[in-house]
Amino acid sequence: MLKYVYILLACGVASLSAFTVADGFATPDTQQIISMRRIGHKLLLASKDSTSRVLPVRQVGAGKFEIRLEKPVALNPDALVDIITKEEKAGLLPPRYTVAVHSSADDSIYYAYSAPLQEGELQPCVGRLLPRAHYYITVSLNDDTNVAWLSAGMVPVFFFLGWRAFYKKKAPDAVMPTPAATRNIRIGSAAFYPELQKLEIQQEYISLTGKETQVLRIFAQCINEEVPRERLQKEVWEDEGVIVGRSLDMFISKLRKKLSPDPNIQIVSIHGKGYKLIVE
Repeated sequence: MLKYVYILLACGVASLSAFTVADGFATPDTQQIISMRRIGHKLLLASKDSTSRVLPVRQVGAGKFEIRLEKPVALNPDALVDIITKEEKAGLLPPRYTVAVHSSADDSIYYAYSAPLQEGELQPCVGRLLPRAHYYITVSLNDDTNVAWLSAGMVPVFFFLGWRAFYKKKAPDAVMPTPAATRNIRIGSAAFYPELQKLEIQQEYISLTGKETQVLRIFAQCINEEVPRERLQKEVWEDEGVIVGRSLDMFISKLRKKLSPDPNIQIVSIHGKGYKLIVE
């Protein structure tokens, strides 16, 4: 009897997931926020502005993001189309979206287009530089494929999970690879497994995120040595073009907490310079 209750519950969860995405209640992916900031960053560089900032990206609707620039720019639509197209081809944005350039003064639209273009349709206003002014850009993502995937794909997945739960014998608990089987880096009494994204401290395993693993790998190469902030920013976040807010400080704080079981391992801040992993 219980298995049928599970199957009905699974179908309900899958259907609810589909409607939730369809109605635009899904939480925006962090990568999309980073992608929007990168679009603004590259657009400023294309406008020969390497000093002004991209203001915090805002989500103003379901799948709709707003990119605001700190100062007036002479905006090139060709560059905007090229930058966003590269983000889409890299798999960071869905293939269907609408882009609009607005005047910050009165919200009027100076330039807009939708992708993908219909066969034979021309990209509007390319080759025409917009006058120097204060603009903001909206990008509306239309990823209907998620709804179809959830509706058609999630129900079989839940049926499969239900079958495993009731007809498969419980598998033995996975055994964490030993230092002899997996390469590790010693940090005092701790063992750091970069490939597994884990720490072993006092016979306890602690999971790390990808970014935490990258930061700790750099520290492990420079134990008791100063590591400049610039190096961490360049080696860990360089591929994202810009660093969002206080990301580095946040990851350092999380690493401190995960290393705290061993009081002989500490990450200390060096004011105005960087950090140092101290192992006593």
